[in-house]
Amino acid sequence: MRSINNVLPRLLCLLCLFFYLSCGQIAHADNILVEGDNNYPPYEYLEDGVPTGFNVDIIRAVAEASGLNIGINLRPWSEVVDNLEKGASDVVLGMYFSPARTELFDFSIPHNIISHSIFVRLGSDIKRLEDLHDKEILVQRSDIMHDYALERYPEATIIPVADQASALKLLSSGKHDAALLGKMQNLFRVTEEGIDNLGTTGADFAFGKYCFAVRKGNAELLGRLNEGLNLIKKSGKYDEIYEKWFGVYERESLYDKIVHYLFLVLVPLLIFLALAILWVGLLRHKVAQKTELLRAELRERHRVEHNLQEVQLYLSSIINSMPSIIIGVDKKCRVNQWNLEAEKAYGLKREDVLEKDLADVVPDLIDELERVRSALKTGIKVVDTKVRKYIDKRVRYENITIYPLSEPGVEGAVIRIDDITDRINFEQTVMQNEKMLSVGGLAAGMAHEINNPLAIILGNVQNITRQTTPGLEANDIIAQECGTSIDDVHNYMEKRGVFRKIESIFEAGVRSARIVSNMLSFSRKSDRIKGSHSLPEFLDMTVDLVSSSYSLKEKYDFKQIEIVREYEAGIPCVWCESNEIQQVFLNLIRNGAEALQTKSYKDGGPRMVLRVKHVGEMVRVEIEDNGPGMNENVSKRIFEPFYTTKEVGKGTGLGLSVSYFIITEHHGGTMEVDSMPGEWTRFIIQLPIKEAKADFDKEEP
Repeated sequence: MRSINNVLPRLLCLLCLFFYLSCGQIAHADNILVEGDNNYPPYEYLEDGVPTGFNVDIIRAVAEASGLNIGINLRPWSEVVDNLEKGASDVVLGMYFSPARTELFDFSIPHNIISHSIFVRLGSDIKRLEDLHDKEILVQRSDIMHDYALERYPEATIIPVADQASALKLLSSGKHDAALLGKMQNLFRVTEEGIDNLGTTGADFAFGKYCFAVRKGNAELLGRLNEGLNLIKKSGKYDEIYEKWFGVYERESLYDKIVHYLFLVLVPLLIFLALAILWVGLLRHKVAQKTELLRAELRERHRVEHNLQEVQLYLSSIINSMPSIIIGVDKKCRVNQWNLEAEKAYGLKREDVLEKDLADVVPDLIDELERVRSALKTGIKVVDTKVRKYIDKRVRYENITIYPLSEPGVEGAVIRIDDITDRINFEQTVMQNEKMLSVGGLAAGMAHEINNPLAIILGNVQNITRQTTPGLEANDIIAQECGTSIDDVHNYMEKRGVFRKIESIFEAGVRSARIVSNMLSFSRKSDRIKGSHSLPEFLDMTVDLVSSSYSLKEKYDFKQIEIVREYEAGIPCVWCESNEIQQVFLNLIRNGAEALQTKSYKDGGPRMVLRVKHVGEMVRVEIEDNGPGMNENVSKRIFEPFYTTKEVGKGTGLGLSVSYFIITEHHGGTMEVDSMPGEWTRFIIQLPIKEAKADFDKEEP
């Protein structure tokens, strides 16, 4: 029992000792060792052996805010860096951030921005960095300012010293011209050491981030340091510490600068004011004269500007009133002028196209860009006449003229586009009318000349047929006189195909007579009765007439064609000869139907559109098909007599010529054709409503 009593106290002592050691290890594990420079005031230094300075106060505030247990040790800077790199310490109080150091250490968010200044003796003529090029400059050896001075001022004399305190002492003693040093720490030294003949000049420069540093990869500790910094900045503790250490130096520096600049400004200002007072009397008179001259110049300037605005408005009105499209471009073919006619033609407002590329604004003019560049290069006007375009399924003709601008200071060109479609159509109509009139005169003479031999041919063909027909007494008598019978003659001619040849001669003669009859239509007015008729009804009657047309030989069926009627409501009747107008419609619809069967259709099928519109004092009829169309050469000759695109023997080439004369000569109307090869063909007929009636009345006998 006694032995147990002796053992228990010993066990309790061992437990207590173990507990004590464990607690000590935990506390040590939570204790963060922070090191810094022992001679870097006012940031970190020893005062009577106790760590003090801005960085020391900041780390203590951060530790308190983030719940860290820290111990602070200050030693020479080289040892501080070695300890952190080896892991003998956890945090460095202040280290400049640089990309090279990030390979060894991780940096917190900056807790200060360190700047540098030019330290000079009071009264020095050095005011800014540019004044240092030929001076003697003090720097701390191996400091960042040492590298900065060597790189920036190759012509200056660089004086490296052991530390920044030595640089200040040398400069204060009158040696050398300036020193490039950290601003705050050296303002601190100047104040602490009572140096009263030095100050800073110029703007601060070479700003650097001053941070806490930890070993590479210690993200947890770095995060707590950053968290603590943010907390003391939000609470105002950081500002309180900053004001404690740097406020007085910044205020003193600012005060010195203000006094210095006031001295530099006020003395010349006072001298200037004194001189100004002496000269004020003379200047008043001169100022009054100058003021009056300026007023006169301003009045003249306003007058010129007003006149210029009027001229600009006048020129703009001229450009906008022109019937031509006017487009101005600069040397890069960007639009800088756009008149009202251009707005109407292309549907684009002036403000929407200015400064844009011409090719983007008007793609149709892409082909003209090379001509624009040629005009700009040579300075010679370029003209492109009768440019053919398809707009809304109609052929349009344009004259495009490019005028280069060659005045000094002006580079660009003006493009003028004139729509000459009506003029071209009028010229073609006049040429066609003249051609038809001349052909009509020839046709009349030719018809009479051909009719006589034709009548003889047809009469003799009939006589041959009658004189070889059995059963006629005269034929029997003559045959017997010749020693044969009329039946033998008839059989011989039939077996030799003579009758077939005679029949073909007769058919050819009849066809020739019909051609002659059509030719006579060129040279005489119709004597048939005219009346007031509905053109839509004529079109419907014509469609009904040809709706049953079917040709196995030509492989087309009219019933397969889609007929689309677009008749405007309230179409007035037209004074015309019904048979002739129906003949015209019949020619056009049959020609269209024959053309439709020659085209292969991928989408849809053959279609014919019949349109009737009331246009002013005319009724306009359009017969359009989606057949193969015709090229420009064919469309120019389509109304010529005997001109046809059909195979030999399938047409006389007079159908459209006769139709043209019926419309233009007999009814005082117009007839034209419009086509896009491979897409469509449209015949356009216009017949007068009122004037035609008066003209026809005069023609009646």
